[in-house]
Amino acid sequence: MSEMVLDESIYVKQSKSTLGSSVTFKEKILETFWFPNKIENGLVELLLVADDFQRLLGISETVSVEQFEQEYSAKEDTHETYMHLKKMMP
Repeated sequence: MSEMVLDESIYVKQSKSTLGSSVTFKEKILETFWFPNKIENGLVELLLVADDFQRLLGISETVSVEQFEQEYSAKEDTHETYMHLKKMMP
């Protein structure tokens, strides 16, 4: 089996969120943006990106490759943003 290759892009994860109860109940789709830091041993390490795409927030998440493929997708036209954030990495 070949190793997965990550796009040099920001990835987006959509999650369902609920607010209120009974008559005030609302369901929303929450989008979070992630910088793919590395992939090894079947795990993908992601760093949370600020909503303005200008900085990393210091929050990381590690998920299996299978979960990553199901829950995350590359956001179009974010290669330049990815490269800018990559330059900021220590």
